[in-house]
Amino acid sequence: MTGNNSITDKDAPLLDGSSSEKSKMSIPVEVRYTDMDTNGHMFFGNYFTLFDTAFLKYLNIIGCSYDWFLSNNLNFYYVEAKSQFKSSIKFEDEIFVEVDVASTGKTSFTTSFKAINKTNNCLAAFGHIVSVVVNLKTEKPAPLPEELIEAFK
Repeated sequence: MTGNNSITDKDAPLLDGSSSEKSKMSIPVEVRYTDMDTNGHMFFGNYFTLFDTAFLKYLNIIGCSYDWFLSNNLNFYYVEAKSQFKSSIKFEDEIFVEVDVASTGKTSFTTSFKAINKTNNCLAAFGHIVSVVVNLKTEKPAPLPEELIEAFK
């Protein structure tokens, strides 16, 4: 990474949605006009929308979609989110979000994200979200299902 946030081929996500590391996956995410602020850049809060959209696509790919959670009497709550801006995103930029489940606990998991702007080959933002798995009916923390832990691998 250079001072201008340019990325090298080594840092860039693979276009086919795969990743050079088994636990990571690079997901294309569309930038919407409604994501922009009056300066013509993505509104800072919408970086979390990028992360959330990529994560839900990731869950579908690994076979543990949101519907899978519900059918197993589970849900998950985002309890912490952090994003650090590195460079701007503009409407119609080609964005890939690298998703990696960085750690798992008994009832929670932390997902890290890296938003890469392929239009200008720059890192746009990075961050993480901590999720707690809960029982759908009681809304109390529930153990991570073994199937989910295996899918994360």
